[in-house]
Amino acid sequence: MIQSTNNLTKDLLESLVSDHHDFKVTVYQAQDSYTVEAELPGYQKDDITINFEHKTLTILAKRASNLEQQGSYLINERNSNQQSRQFIFKHIDTNKIKATMNDGILTIKLPIKQTKTQISID
Repeated sequence: MIQSTNNLTKDLLESLVSDHHDFKVTVYQAQDSYTVEAELPGYQKDDITINFEHKTLTILAKRASNLEQQGSYLINERNSNQQSRQFIFKHIDTNKIKATMNDGILTIKLPIKQTKTQISID
């Protein structure tokens, strides 16, 4: 508990001044796939990059601001920002990964590669 609170002030300040904010996700497993649902309101599909490499799924959402600067801002959270999350998955059939975007929710389906093979006896 002490160790986790030592950096509380630093973490809080960094979250206030950083342009990097994580988005909320739900990850669940079905029998044949994993599903990642990410809340990305205000983002278009062209703002999002999804990569799967070395067992790691990376979701990067990047948006540039089209607001004109009006004086000196003290806090401007509506400007351009970048958010990313990474997840590690084993045994994924990478050729069958699918992603859709609907009403600000990004859904990624990661099919599980079948690693068991039943062998018949001749």
